[in-house]
Amino acid sequence: MFDYLLRSFSIFSVLLAVTLTATSALASYTIGADDPTDPPAEEPTDPPAEEPTDPSAEEPTDPSAEPMPEAASGASAETDPLAPFVATAAQARDLDLALHYVLIGNADMAKASIQALFNSGITDEQIAQLVDEKGIREKLERSLTRGRGMDGAAELIAELESRFLAGTRLTSRNALRIEEAVQGLGGSMRQEMVSRQRLLAAGAFAVPALLKALEDAKNLKLANAARSMLIEIKRLAVDPLCAALPELDPSNQRKVCDVLAEIGYPSSQACIFGLATDPKTTPDVRAAALRAYARLGGTSQDAASQYTALARRYFDQSPSLIPYPSDPENVVWSYDNRNGLAGVGIPTAVYCETMAIHSATEALRRDATSELALAIYVAADLRRSVFMRLLNIGDSSESNEGSLLSSRYSAEFFATASGARIAQMALGFAIDANDVLLARECIRVLAANGNASALVSPMSGRSPLVECLLFADRRVRFEAAVVLAKSLPNTTFQQDILVVPVLASMLQSVGMTGAVIATTEEDRQSLAMRMNSAGVGKVVTGSSLSEIDGKLPPGQILDLVVVQGARSSVGDAIQAIRLSRSSATSPIVVMTNGTDAATFSLEYENDSRISVFLSSATDEQFLAALESASGAAGGIAISTDESAQYIDESLAVLRMIAESSSPIFDIRDAEASLVAALSTSSGSVKASVAGVLALLLSETAQRVLMDSALSATSEDQAMLFMSVATSARKFGNLLQPHQIESLRSLIQTTSGSTANAAGQAFGALGLPTSEVIKLILAPKE
Repeated sequence: MFDYLLRSFSIFSVLLAVTLTATSALASYTIGADDPTDPPAEEPTDPPAEEPTDPSAEEPTDPSAEPMPEAASGASAETDPLAPFVATAAQARDLDLALHYVLIGNADMAKASIQALFNSGITDEQIAQLVDEKGIREKLERSLTRGRGMDGAAELIAELESRFLAGTRLTSRNALRIEEAVQGLGGSMRQEMVSRQRLLAAGAFAVPALLKALEDAKNLKLANAARSMLIEIKRLAVDPLCAALPELDPSNQRKVCDVLAEIGYPSSQACIFGLATDPKTTPDVRAAALRAYARLGGTSQDAASQYTALARRYFDQSPSLIPYPSDPENVVWSYDNRNGLAGVGIPTAVYCETMAIHSATEALRRDATSELALAIYVAADLRRSVFMRLLNIGDSSESNEGSLLSSRYSAEFFATASGARIAQMALGFAIDANDVLLARECIRVLAANGNASALVSPMSGRSPLVECLLFADRRVRFEAAVVLAKSLPNTTFQQDILVVPVLASMLQSVGMTGAVIATTEEDRQSLAMRMNSAGVGKVVTGSSLSEIDGKLPPGQILDLVVVQGARSSVGDAIQAIRLSRSSATSPIVVMTNGTDAATFSLEYENDSRISVFLSSATDEQFLAALESASGAAGGIAISTDESAQYIDESLAVLRMIAESSSPIFDIRDAEASLVAALSTSSGSVKASVAGVLALLLSETAQRVLMDSALSATSEDQAMLFMSVATSARKFGNLLQPHQIESLRSLIQTTSGSTANAAGQAFGALGLPTSEVIKLILAPKE
């Protein structure tokens, strides 16, 4: 009886140890949550930093008293194939000392110990193995938490953390160790416990070996253990299993359908229903797939719409669809009967776009008429090409990665070839996502393939290109205005009165002009200084928008407005801003206290051009608020080179509008900006400004040109008189008598090309012949 009780107690102790170890492993593995609704992946929380009450409790162990290393079970490393690395006594002591000194707050000694560990030549993977073999993960995490703010050692401690995490990834994803761990599932209780823990850590990277074990009909014990393990891996097993599912034989297709149903993540619905509706699928597999689909909550009877919905979720970068969001790379999986399940790593920055393209392609394969799927494909392809260009990611088709990131045709080809309607839909996605870079790409596509009707006519209740005239980023506003103006529509459309003012606003695009509306002068000056520090070159302040408008030069458009005050005054200010020509499209930052912040955030949550921020924000947070409100994908301020390009394009388009006598666009809306630019510009820009002003039917325009010509230096004088002549020939004499008298006096005192140009202006004005006779009879000087 005593022996029976002793054996029972021993078995209970082993089971308890297994349970606690497995529970600990699952608790530390935060990516596979139990909620089958595709929740976003969460970063593991830091354990609380506890001050050691007794420093001696954290004393490093003596390597001579504790042989290194023993495996967790007590078996030697030589007999444990999953523990190939044996740390030296010095490496183990350096790590132990480093953690000890961090915990007791001795920065110098901690730094010295970490540096000694690094100098030993230990690799990232070996650091992770050493931590696991010593069983000091919890102590390491406490040390890292405490050491992040330790003066003098924080940088090295951060490097230790980075190397440990990198080593953990490398160790857990080692193909040989994974294969050995899978085989260990069919071994002893201890082997199974260690293997399950390591396969959980491997996550998606364990799926190829586990799938191979699942397919093994000769070893049912191992196949069942692999099935259980796949279900435990949960979300991370979905993508590789879905990649393999269409290519498996019917028996294994049934098994994988059951596993995906057990995992319970809806992201597998498209793949499962696609299998169920495939004509080549056998009846038994179809039944299994439909059961799994129903268990996952699937209701749609259209496989194409399922893939389209999945593609849109990838395009929207749903966090739950990114297996390892903090890793530099994520894997795209594929399956063939020769090599089995294999993955190719691609940069995480383009992972969602690549998967959106893949899912949209599957949707189009099932329904080639789906405009929505095509638009998602085009939008994702354009966004990916932008990211690849900005991040200098190669797309060489010679590598597996390259073949995933490139195709026979460029993203621009598919975007333009798909037509303006699809490009407009893609632009709508960009607006909804507040994606400045994608919006600009779509606008460039529309410039190449859109006619007036396609650009301004509402489509499914919206006109995305027209919406861009109210977009937060001014580059987007300008580029949209250029495309709309060049199309020269013959019918009015919503926001058409904004096109010419937006074009004219770029005539003074260098730097950035902002405004501050606040109650007290102290607040106005403080916010102005913060805006200057953030890169806003010129800031106009006032207690109201009307006061600010009075201080702006004619035609000046505000690039950004900061408003501070009581709730009622802020609401009135925002209403006035939206009704003003100078600020109708301006991004707004509302600075408020904690009491009103929640109210404002709810009130303006659907307006991407308004950012609500606390008055107590730091300078860094304030800059983030400015960038959030203004888009700022290309930086808050426009560079000198960008400005020159925008000014040239603006003047060319304004001239085209003036020459076309457009019934929709009124070039006179640009008059104030052109007049202001005439006095501040020089060279070819001044000539272009004068050329546009000469085409305006306006007394002001002609008189400003004459005043500029009369006061100009010899370099510009001839050009300006020629512009006066152009205006006079087109619209007649709109000058005042004193200007004509000044012109007569100037002709009498000048000669050469300037006199010739002044003479052309004189003649174009249609003055009576008596005026010419006066010039002939005038006494020579």
